[in-house]
Amino acid sequence: GIEELMKRSKAGLFEYQLESYFDQHIKYHGQKQNSFKTIAATGVNATILHYVFNNTKLQDGELVLFDLGCCTDYYVSDITRTFPVNGKFSKRQAEVYQEVLAVNKKCIAFLKAGITWKEYHEFARGLIIEACKRLGLITEDKEVINYYWHGIGHSIGLDTHDPILYNEPLQAGTVLTVEPGIYISEEKLGIRIEDNVVITEEGCINLSQDIIKEIKDIEEFMKK
Repeated sequence: GIEELMKRSKAGLFEYQLESYFDQHIKYHGQKQNSFKTIAATGVNATILHYVFNNTKLQDGELVLFDLGCCTDYYVSDITRTFPVNGKFSKRQAEVYQEVLAVNKKCIAFLKAGITWKEYHEFARGLIIEACKRLGLITEDKEVINYYWHGIGHSIGLDTHDPILYNEPLQAGTVLTVEPGIYISEEKLGIRIEDNVVITEEGCINLSQDIIKEIKDIEEFMKK
C-alpha cells in the first residue's frame, strides 16, 4: 500500500487524492478497515503531529509524510513513511532524513525484553538531541522541544495506542512502534519514520522491515 503511494505521487495531486490509493489498495487485497484516520501531510503540514485535513496540494520539491495502517483480525498496524513528491530528495531533505533514519535503526537495535519504556524514550531523545545539533538546529539540549515534541512510540495491538506501564520492564511478545521524527517548520520540513516491532528476549523483530525506507531504495523505486 505504501509503495502504491510512492508510485502514484506527483505534484498537483491533493493529499486526499494520493491517500485514496492506499485505501483502494488495502481494500482490494482484503483489508476492509483502516487502523485510524490516515495522516497525509505535505510540506509544512508534516510538522503538525496529528494533521488530518489532508486537503493541501502536493508541490514539486516538497516531501510528503504518510502515517497510516490497516486492521486485520482486530489487530492494527501503524506505519509512517516520508518520501519526496517528485521522487528525489534535495540535499537538505536527505541530510535530515538520514539523521531520523539513523535514530530509527538505533532504537530498533536497542529494544529487548527487560528495558523499561522510560529507558527507551530517554535513549531516543538523547539520539535526537545529538541529531538536531549536527543539523545546526539547536545548541542546548532543552531546545530539542522546538523540533521533536512527542514520545518515541507507543504500544500497539487491539488499539492503535494500547496501554503500557512507563516504569515496568518490557515483556517478550509486546508490540511497539518506533517513530522518531524531526520537524522544522521554518523549512516546511517534517520527517518521521515509523516501524512496528515485537519485543523478544534477545532484541526485537521488525514487522515492517519490508517497507522501504532507505533513500536509495525510495528514489530507485519512484523512478520506475
